[in-house]
Amino acid sequence: MNTNELKSEIITKLLQLDEEIKLTYNTTLDNYLGIQILRSEGTMYECTPEDAKVFAYTGMGGDHFAFSTQHGTIYDLDQAPVLFVQPMIFDCPVKVVARNIRDFFSLYLSLKEIYILERFDWYKSEKDMFLDIEENYAESIIERSDDINFLSDKLEQYLAIKPIGNAYSYVVRTREDIKC
Repeated sequence: MNTNELKSEIITKLLQLDEEIKLTYNTTLDNYLGIQILRSEGTMYECTPEDAKVFAYTGMGGDHFAFSTQHGTIYDLDQAPVLFVQPMIFDCPVKVVARNIRDFFSLYLSLKEIYILERFDWYKSEKDMFLDIEENYAESIIERSDDINFLSDKLEQYLAIKPIGNAYSYVVRTREDIKC
């Protein structure tokens, strides 16, 4: 057994979904998500917290997602907070984005774009978030709507994941409650 294997039921199911998508549609899950889910723990950067377990890469500037084990106190990775680590954002490279991986994918389904999660430091209100999405992401989201709907259906089928109600409030509360 690989000692760096990510012990997460959600990751296991996502990797199974990826295999199904490869076989059935001749593409991969990361083409829909915009991130590559890893089979084993990924390489950490200097700014990645020591207790973090890297589970996905975006392919942009070393950006990656990791489970925070909260200094080794969380053993069930499916219950661990999710961090967005951006090595090229020197002043604040680590951001808490979700209470757990299930919520992380629920946020994705609500926002329809992973990189909106990096921008919560800029938003002073939900209105700011919606304006930013309209100005910077709406066109791409519309162009990808078939893929987003396909992925939404698959995530619901495989993991019973649905969009989060109010993404802005959720992320703000999560960041207030969980420190990395």
